[in-house]
Amino acid sequence: MTTRPGATGSAGAAGAAGTAKAARAAGAAGTAVRRIAAVKRIAAALAAVALVQLATGCGRSAEQQEADALLHAIDVLRDAPSEPREAREALLAELERQPASTPPAASAKDTCARAYRLLLDATAAEARVRALLEAPDGAAGPGALADLVAADAKVKESAEVMPRCAEALAILRRSGRREM
Repeated sequence: MTTRPGATGSAGAAGAAGTAKAARAAGAAGTAVRRIAAVKRIAAALAAVALVQLATGCGRSAEQQEADALLHAIDVLRDAPSEPREAREALLAELERQPASTPPAASAKDTCARAYRLLLDATAAEARVRALLEAPDGAAGPGALADLVAADAKVKESAEVMPRCAEALAILRRSGRREM
């Protein structure tokens, strides 16, 4: 019987088994070390995210919070569907109730509220004229034509004010970033 060098019967088999066991233990230890390192990296990343959130949220001044609320109210109004009109009216009323203590906030609030008020008033006048025209008794008279002309004028004025609203919003957003 020939034996491999360094292997002596059952002692060689026991040594090989011990070596395999040691290799598995070393592999398991290496895996555990890699997992611990990954957990530490994830924990560090989460801590960094938490610090960023704390820095941007807790340190906001009253003016910045006011600007954020105002920007949100205008965004919600702008993004709302045009029908039902009553829902947009409620959103406009909410915008008009928002406090605006700084000049950029007051400008954005006043300009955007005016633009949307003109638009919603025109929409209401158009709805009244449409209802008169659809009435079975033909109640549309000269007053309906005057309402339609007034609605058209309000739509045009709103279209002129909307770019100023967008400009006031941009100024308000920029002023909020400078204060950070």
